[in-house]
Amino acid sequence: MRILYSLMLFFGAFSAAAQYELPDNHRPQYHPQRLFSVELCSTVGLGEAQNSFIYFNTQYNLWQRPFQQLNLQIGAGLGVMHNNYGRMLALSSPWRLFYAYGKQGHFLELGLGSSFSLGYSLTEGAHFMPIALPSLGYRYQIPQKTFFQAYLSWQYHPHLGASPLIGIAVGYDY
Repeated sequence: MRILYSLMLFFGAFSAAAQYELPDNHRPQYHPQRLFSVELCSTVGLGEAQNSFIYFNTQYNLWQRPFQQLNLQIGAGLGVMHNNYGRMLALSSPWRLFYAYGKQGHFLELGLGSSFSLGYSLTEGAHFMPIALPSLGYRYQIPQKTFFQAYLSWQYHPHLGASPLIGIAVGYDY
C-alpha cells in the first residue's frame, strides 16, 4: 500500500509540473498558427507566359522553432493570362510550402509549390494549366497583428514556357 501512495504522489507531482505554463513575458516568441492574406502577383511583361492574379490565401503553420517555420499556403484567385492559348480569364488555386528562417519578425523564405489554373478564352475555349512555382522571398511578421510578404518566383509550364513572377502579399494572423 505504501508503494501505491508513493506512486500516486509521484504521478500527481509530475502531472502538475507538466501542466504548468510559462507566463507570457517568459514564453518564447513563436509564429502565428494561421494567416490570412491578399496577394497580388504578376509577370510584369517578362517571359513567354504573361499573367496577373489576385489571390486570397490562408497559411497554416505546420512546424515551428524559435527561428524557423514551415507553412502550407492554400488560396484561390482570379486573374488574366496571355500565353500560347491566347488571352484568358482564369480561376487559379496556389498550393505552396514555405520554409522561413529569421528572427524578430524578419524572415528569409524559400517556397516550393504549384498553381492550378483553369483559363477560358473565347477563341480557344477552356484550358487546365498546372504551373510550378519555386520562390525566394522576404517575410515581415508582427505576432497577433500584421503580415507582409514579397517574393520572386519562376513559373514554369512545359507547353507555356517559363516567366519570372513578382508577388506581394499583406494580411493578418487569426
